[in-house]
Amino acid sequence: MVITVCAVAQNTVSEVAQNTFTYKTATAEVILLSEGQREGGLNILIGATPEMVAGVAPNNTYPSATNAFLIRTRSGKSVLIDAGYGRELFSGLQSVGVTPESIDAILITHLHGDHIGGLLRDGKAAFPNAKLMMATLEAQSANESARKAMAEYKLETFEPEASAPAPVFDEVKAMANYGHTPGHTIYVIDNVAIWGDMTHAMAFQMPYPQVAVTYDSDSGKAVASRLKMLSYLVENGYIVGGMHIAYPGMGTLKSNGKGGYLFTPLK
Repeated sequence: MVITVCAVAQNTVSEVAQNTFTYKTATAEVILLSEGQREGGLNILIGATPEMVAGVAPNNTYPSATNAFLIRTRSGKSVLIDAGYGRELFSGLQSVGVTPESIDAILITHLHGDHIGGLLRDGKAAFPNAKLMMATLEAQSANESARKAMAEYKLETFEPEASAPAPVFDEVKAMANYGHTPGHTIYVIDNVAIWGDMTHAMAFQMPYPQVAVTYDSDSGKAVASRLKMLSYLVENGYIVGGMHIAYPGMGTLKSNGKGGYLFTPLK
């Protein structure tokens, strides 16, 4: 499969109100829709040593957030990557001039509650004209709450590859990143990769990507997938975004030469 990665020099960034942030690629707009910033606790970390804590989290907390992303493609499609809790999602969409009815597809990274809570309003589909898409393995792992939300949509599943992005909807592509959940998926548009919950605690998992979290369904697989994906993203020059990366939720990556990575937020 041929992978096309656009040069960063072709892109611009801008900031608007209500916890949104827009990054313009060569062919699309990628818009952060944040549902809030917070401090994370160390109790979720697996493998964090006292030396790590002293170096990166001396106050025993780290910056975190809850995010979703909107992609506007050049063909005019509006694609939502996850649906957050649904608390601030709709005001965020409104602030960038997007109605729930205009969303064409919702691509789910995984089925945890802080990624699908916004799918329903009053028990019905919050995005009535959107198809719902996710990896086959993720759909098969759905609990009762997730199945209830999925039942309100036209569901389409796919089987992403781990080696390269493959098209799933319009110009958006997918890559397998299994481990956090059975079918955890990363989505790619141009030179931007939205990595869902590949990280929860950036302060730890960038310099020490071997640190796992208690939310991982398979921590060993999650670590292995993260190490492989980080190497791939750096090698191919991707801008990255994540559902628990503090505002603006997106940035650049490079190796720190010590087995870890340096993340620089976009401005």
